[in-house]
Amino acid sequence: MKHRFTAFALALLPLASFANPQIAWTDCTTDLVGSGGTALGDRLQCGTLRAPLDHMAPDGRFFDVGVVRIRAAAADQRQGSLFVNTGGPGAHPGRLLLAIARGWSQEDPEDPDTADKYRLAQRFDMIAVIPRGLRGGTEYRCLTGLPPRYAFLPSHLDDDNWRKVIEEASEQSSACAAPPEARFISTEQHVHDMDMVRRALGDDSLNFYGISYGGRVGGWYAAMYPTRIGRMLLDSTMLFTHDFRAAMEMTQTARRKQFQKALAPIVADPVLYGLPDDPSAITSSFDDLPGRTREMWYPFLDSTPRLAAALWIAGWIREAEPESQSKLEGRIRRQTFSADASLDRGIRWAAMQLAAHYFAPTPTVPRFDAGQDGDSVRLAVGCNDSRWAFSDDQIRARAVNGAARYLHSNGDDILEELVCSRWPHATARLPDLTRVEQAPPFLLLQSEHDVATPAEGSRNLLDRYPNARLLTARGSSVHGVFNFTTSQCIERTVARYLLDGSLPDSESRESYCEGTNENPLSALPHTPAPASTPATPATHDEFR
Repeated sequence: MKHRFTAFALALLPLASFANPQIAWTDCTTDLVGSGGTALGDRLQCGTLRAPLDHMAPDGRFFDVGVVRIRAAAADQRQGSLFVNTGGPGAHPGRLLLAIARGWSQEDPEDPDTADKYRLAQRFDMIAVIPRGLRGGTEYRCLTGLPPRYAFLPSHLDDDNWRKVIEEASEQSSACAAPPEARFISTEQHVHDMDMVRRALGDDSLNFYGISYGGRVGGWYAAMYPTRIGRMLLDSTMLFTHDFRAAMEMTQTARRKQFQKALAPIVADPVLYGLPDDPSAITSSFDDLPGRTREMWYPFLDSTPRLAAALWIAGWIREAEPESQSKLEGRIRRQTFSADASLDRGIRWAAMQLAAHYFAPTPTVPRFDAGQDGDSVRLAVGCNDSRWAFSDDQIRARAVNGAARYLHSNGDDILEELVCSRWPHATARLPDLTRVEQAPPFLLLQSEHDVATPAEGSRNLLDRYPNARLLTARGSSVHGVFNFTTSQCIERTVARYLLDGSLPDSESRESYCEGTNENPLSALPHTPAPASTPATPATHDEFR
C-alpha cells in the first residue's frame, strides 16, 4: 500500500478514533512477508492502523502504520502477544517474523530442546508493528541511492572534497526533512504506535523481543509504558541510554579492536606470512594504503589471512599499478606466501577475493542497504531521535581523527552527522529512562565479540538497571543471537524466559553459555553457568 504525502494536510480523523483503535486485517502480500506464508494458513494476517501523526499532540492528522500478525495456533490457549522488532532503524520486520513463526510452529513439542518454542507459537500472537515510513503503511522515500558526488572521504580530506560532502549533506537534509510527516518518524512515535496496537488487540500488556536497534525500541517502551511491558528480551541491543552517535563510536571502536586482534599474529611473526621482519613497517603500511585499496577493501579487512594478503598486494601496487584483474590473479597464483602450506592456501584465497574487490566497477545506479524506504527511515529516525549539535568544523575534525583510527570507516557516519546537524527539527522526546527500573525483570542476550553492538553496551545496561539479567554467548561474534544458534544452552534458556519469565540463577545477575554455532559442542544441552562477579562496564570517551 502506498499513500501520498499530501494526504497529511487534508485527511483528518476524529480524535475519538485514536482512543478506540481498530486494525483492518486482511491477507498478507509477499512484498511484506515474502513467500512461505501459506504454511501458516489464516493465522498470518496483515493490517493497517490509523495512528495520530503526533501521539503527544493529536490534531486529526494521521499516519497509516502497517501491522503483521501471526495468531496463536491454539486460540483456546492464547496467553497474549509477543511483539518483535528486528532492528534497523529502517529494517522491515515482515520476512523475519514469518521465518521465526514458521520455525517455532514446526518444532517438536516432545523434544525438551525445542518444546518451549513450539509452545510460544501455540500460545502467543506474534506481532510486528511495521516502523513508520516502510511499505505496509504510509511510505516515506527521500534518498536517491545514487553514488556520492564526492571522493572516498577517509582518503580525500582536502578542502575541495569536504565542500562536496557539505553540499551532499545539505541536499539530503533538505530533501528528507521537507515532507510533513518526516519529523514524526522516530523511536518515540513508533513506541506509541506499538501501544496503540496493544490496545487494538485488547491485551493488558505486551511481551517484547527486540534485536539490535530493537533493543532501543524495547527500552523506550519500558520507560514510557512500564506497567504495560511484560517479558522483554533485548538481543544484541544498542545501548539505548545513549544516542546514535555513541552507538556509531562503539561500533567503530569494536571494529578497530577486531582489526588489531587480527593483525597481531602478523606483527608477532611477519616472516611466517612471507613478509619482511619489521613489525613497525607492518603496522604503518595500513596507515598509507595505495591507490583505491582502502576504498575497495575497507569492509573486508577483518581476518588475519586477508590482512596478510592486503599487505602483499598493497606492496605490489606501490611498485606498479596492476594492468588487469586477470594479471593480478596470475601473480597471486604463482606467489608462495608462506612456508606453512595451510597458511599459504588461506592467504592465496584471501588475495583472490581482494583482487576481485579491487577491480570491482564503481556503482553508477541507485543502491540501497534496506531499500529506498528503509534507508530513508533510518536517516529520519537518527536525526529525529537525537540532537546533533556539533559544528561543521567539529565534525570535520572527527572525520580526520576517524580516518586515522578506523580503517573500516567509509565516512558514511560523517555524512549522516552532517545531515542531522542540518535537520530542522529533532522532535523525539527522550523518555525518563529511570522508569525502566519499574519494569519486570528483563533479559539481555549478547555475543561476547559482537562488533555491531558491542558487549560493553549490554554490560552498561546491566550495571544501570537492577532488574536486568545478562546472558552472554562466550567466544561468539554473532549479531542477533536467539534463533540463530545450535546452542541449546542459549535457545532453551531464552525460549523458556519468553514463555514463562524464568531467568538463569546467578547472584551476579550475569550468566554465560559457551559459544553459539562455531563449535559443535555448543549444541550439547546444558544450562547457563553463573558468572562469579558482574563484568565492569567499560568507560568510553564517546559517552562524555
